[in-house]
Amino acid sequence: MFKKDNRSDTEKEISPEKIIEQKSFTPAPNLEKKEEKTIIGEHITIEGNIRGEGHLLIEGSMKGNIEMEKHNFSLGSKGRFEGEIQAQNVSISGQMVGNIKTQGKVEITKEADFLGEIKAKSISVGDGAYFKGTIELDREPHRNKILPGKSTNISIPQSAGQSSSQVDKKANKIL
Repeated sequence: MFKKDNRSDTEKEISPEKIIEQKSFTPAPNLEKKEEKTIIGEHITIEGNIRGEGHLLIEGSMKGNIEMEKHNFSLGSKGRFEGEIQAQNVSISGQMVGNIKTQGKVEITKEADFLGEIKAKSISVGDGAYFKGTIELDREPHRNKILPGKSTNISIPQSAGQSSSQVDKKANKIL
């Protein structure tokens, strides 16, 4: 059925059609540092605290605290969370009752249902989101602070026919 070729390897002829050029594949180096992201699925329930060194997305439900100050936290549209979050940036699309503390930005999307307190550098609330709570935005260090109780004198030119009491009332409205 098959004939055995008794010729040595050097005696065997290789036709040009049988030569296959082998190319080595070297993937390009990843120039961006890819951050790891952990996803907690919608059928998972957690009671307790989470600390981590990576980004976190919760689509399930959790009751507890999250501490990942140098990484981002996201609560997906199907997610439910009750507790306190400390993260670099926070995005809420699900239901949350609790407090958020960040050094970065908080985003409350249009799908969100939020009840609690937020302390952040900046915040955005999507049109249609439910938000009930308090917001404290960090001041930028170069801004001048105006202390309550300190009065500022404003001079308003009087127009003909205005008494000085009418001008004072306008000045109080400006302050």
